[in-house]
Amino acid sequence: MAVTSPFDQRRLLVTDMDDTWIGGDEQGLKKLQKALHKEKETITLVYVSGQSLAKQLEAIAAYGLTMPDYIISAVGTEIHRLPGEHPLDEWYRYLQAGFARDDIVAFLAERHPEFVLQEPENQSPLKVSYFWEDMSSEQLDTLQSELLEAQFPIKLVYSRNVYLDVIPERAGIGHAVKFLVDSLMLTPSQVFACGGSENDIDLFQYGFRGIVVGNATREMKKAVELRAYFSHGRHALGLLEGLKHYKFFEDVKPVKANRAREGMARAVESLRRNITPMGFSAAGLTDNPLTDEDSNYFAVWSRDGIKTGLWSLRLNDPDITECFKRTLEILAETQTEAGQIPANVQIKTRKPDYSGTGNIASIDSVIWFVIGSSRYAAYTGDRDFLTRMYPHLDRAMRWLKAHDSNNCGLIEVPESSDWMDLFPRSYNVLYDEVLWYLACQDFAVIREAMGDDPHPYRLLANTVRHKIQRQFWPTAQKLSEALESFSETQFTLGNAQYLLDAISPFGFSWRCDVYANLLAALTGLLSERQMEQLFQFLWGVGVNSPYPVKCYYPTVNSGAADWKDYFVTNFLNLPDHYHNGGIWPFIGALWVRFLARTGRMELAHQELNALAEACRLGLYGEWEFNEWLHGQTGRPMGKAHQAWSSAGYIAAYQALYNDAAPVDFQPLTVEMFEQPVEEA
Repeated sequence: MAVTSPFDQRRLLVTDMDDTWIGGDEQGLKKLQKALHKEKETITLVYVSGQSLAKQLEAIAAYGLTMPDYIISAVGTEIHRLPGEHPLDEWYRYLQAGFARDDIVAFLAERHPEFVLQEPENQSPLKVSYFWEDMSSEQLDTLQSELLEAQFPIKLVYSRNVYLDVIPERAGIGHAVKFLVDSLMLTPSQVFACGGSENDIDLFQYGFRGIVVGNATREMKKAVELRAYFSHGRHALGLLEGLKHYKFFEDVKPVKANRAREGMARAVESLRRNITPMGFSAAGLTDNPLTDEDSNYFAVWSRDGIKTGLWSLRLNDPDITECFKRTLEILAETQTEAGQIPANVQIKTRKPDYSGTGNIASIDSVIWFVIGSSRYAAYTGDRDFLTRMYPHLDRAMRWLKAHDSNNCGLIEVPESSDWMDLFPRSYNVLYDEVLWYLACQDFAVIREAMGDDPHPYRLLANTVRHKIQRQFWPTAQKLSEALESFSETQFTLGNAQYLLDAISPFGFSWRCDVYANLLAALTGLLSERQMEQLFQFLWGVGVNSPYPVKCYYPTVNSGAADWKDYFVTNFLNLPDHYHNGGIWPFIGALWVRFLARTGRMELAHQELNALAEACRLGLYGEWEFNEWLHGQTGRPMGKAHQAWSSAGYIAAYQALYNDAAPVDFQPLTVEMFEQPVEEA
């Protein structure tokens, strides 16, 4: 059963502000605003104008206009997200290459001294604005040719028979809207565009549902011709007429409200439920009807607690930071002489458990301990903590290195011995190898900070990096420079679109571990081309639907070669359940950050809102930050107030809204151990 995401029903309404919202009948404006207000949860509203952002905001306030979600200003050279007036930096970077503004001004001053520059407030870094009355089309073409022959890749926009703007070749209101539409992954049928002046002409070349208001200029009507609906009404009434023509207000499916900001406050509140004297609990101890007081959820888990601490450290909250420290200390206190870190420590008895389901050792608990301790020390500047932890980290790394029995650099992982503790993958497992790479990197810096030689672990990190890039992403070419192994002869996938789940001397798992691939992307193991391929694959198969994201694709069904009878243990790993394609909010948070990393900031904001909606759902009440949701229905099926769900949301929100990079994957430096790292 396929479930369509409610976020797919959004409509983007793009409208010129000057010729549509301003200057018409006041009653018509009220009718338009009333109609749009009823549909506000389904509409993303965009104002476009040749004017500056400041002037547009002044006009919105002066005329009492509906506040938009985006403003495209300065003839399409700027895009701002509201509220907060956040500029879309990726649009600016896209335009600025090759636009030599000062050289253009000097060139035109010499060639055309008759040009009069507009006021400074009408100028911007990517726009040069002049006055030139009654310019003919022939004169405009001649000027365009002059600038292009002088090697200036520009576009000219002439409006109202007086305003001349010189902008980058790839700029313009239409291009800006198309960029926004692509960023939000919308289809043309979801976009309604309305304009009235020459500035808006290129809005109508992308197949959007176009509306030309009755008061549009003659040039506008002539240029657009049959590519839009021509309203009889003027200004706001013309837009309203056009929207009714397209049945904009009929059969509207509900779209979820934007809950991203509320989600942040709720996430912190949920996280606090997991603070205990020993460290972070995995889930709220008083929020789940556990049948056994000795249940694993009455414990401080290594992987859960450390990820929770890393993702919430940027809050700079004393209680949360201290709880993270206690989590690391109890794990170090219960470390074995050989270096193993327990999977969890029971809160009531302080008894460590070094295994999981089936009494299998937890490999990733030890790796997370190295990463978490290193990064806590780096970002707090707690040198005393680092000094006390260093022997524990050294033993942990020695224990992990012992799992590289063939000295290839990668560690060999037993079946079901990481966070997917009921899943049939083993030997070189992508998830564990990515973490191992990060741990080697971090420990090299730790050794240098402590005065020891970092080079052995730097070399090891480089080896692991090379192995992951070479062996887990098959191509049509030979996998290695050396003699092919038996497993390499089995790779018949051609060119992959993601890193494989696991490989061994005897075969490979071709399925996509979404979590591990996102980790690899965020730790810098993928090239830009691979990042794009990964995005296109994950987006194409819909791992974010109905909510972000499924942990594994495709699911393993009964009868498949890799199906195991133990999947039905506690009915956890049925298809679309738990590790077998269930939706995990903490992985959804990594998905949001991955989108931002690929430059898809607007889509990242959209998906953060979807993640907030997933976290709002609950078995017992709202804002439960549930452990996991069914992969098809999107209904919560795990524990309430799961610590890493709330902490993951916090990290994703801060990455988008506070420009604060989470502390989990940024490269460490020796200098970071000298003083606390201030919040970004």
